[in-house]
Amino acid sequence: MTSTASALTEPHIAMPNARIDAAGATHVGRVRSKNEDAYLIATLQRSMVVHDAMPDSARGWLAGPPAGTLLIVADGMGGHGSGDLASKTAIQSITSFLLNAMPWAIPPEDEAASRQSAPSLVGVRDQLSTAVVNTDQSVKATGVQAGNPRMGTTLTLALVVWPVLYVAHVGDTRCYLWRDNQLTRLTTDHTVAQQLAEHSPQPLDPRSPLHSMLWNSLGGSEHVPVPQISKLPLRLGDQLLLCSDGLDKHVSDAELAQVLALPETPAARCQRLIDRANAEGGTDNVSVVIAMTHSE
Repeated sequence: MTSTASALTEPHIAMPNARIDAAGATHVGRVRSKNEDAYLIATLQRSMVVHDAMPDSARGWLAGPPAGTLLIVADGMGGHGSGDLASKTAIQSITSFLLNAMPWAIPPEDEAASRQSAPSLVGVRDQLSTAVVNTDQSVKATGVQAGNPRMGTTLTLALVVWPVLYVAHVGDTRCYLWRDNQLTRLTTDHTVAQQLAEHSPQPLDPRSPLHSMLWNSLGGSEHVPVPQISKLPLRLGDQLLLCSDGLDKHVSDAELAQVLALPETPAARCQRLIDRANAEGGTDNVSVVIAMTHSE
């Protein structure tokens, strides 16, 4: 068993009529000297801290029901320097936006009203696109301050406002949906190689550096990112997998599906996938986040 550079987490996130078990792990790999990946698993909910009250029992932290589950993986671009700072900055920036500027994430008080006023893709697309552009600006500004103006990162975000999944994606970090023993990739790699594959029948050498050359990222260039935003309904029993390209470089989609079908916890499967990537060469940092949906 290959040791992991970070602790595994497995929170049980209660949502209306559903529970989401999630875990994440990251590893530097067998070749790189520094881990420039970052990931996050979080619950969005209303809360307050009571500093003084009568009776005293009212003091403390109070929280409303969970409003959403947030999963993020970001892969810093080491070739531009300070990739670890870029990925950390991206996650901090976009989570701050989601926490402070997206009131639609807080559902109505009753289920019937929630069904009637579920967020539309148009509204969410605008909000998430704004969040991505703001995050790009944060990464660029931080890079200038750090003396690395071309540092950059990918970012793939999955936001579950049960039973709806929203995905925002820039770069080649992937998001998969596992349902009924079938694996579906929900994101498209924003690489030059993928662009060529979409417009040319000629296969590209799998060793070509174009597979790692991004045309769309946060930071890394003067261009404004073009996020891929999607929305789809989730079902109980679905699983989500987010991963940096350090995983898919070495583990095929068929192998991913096999691991997701195992009767193991998300934490155990995250570790299993990291071990497989390292066993096959571990040429890059690898980060994995897995979330499972269950009935309450």
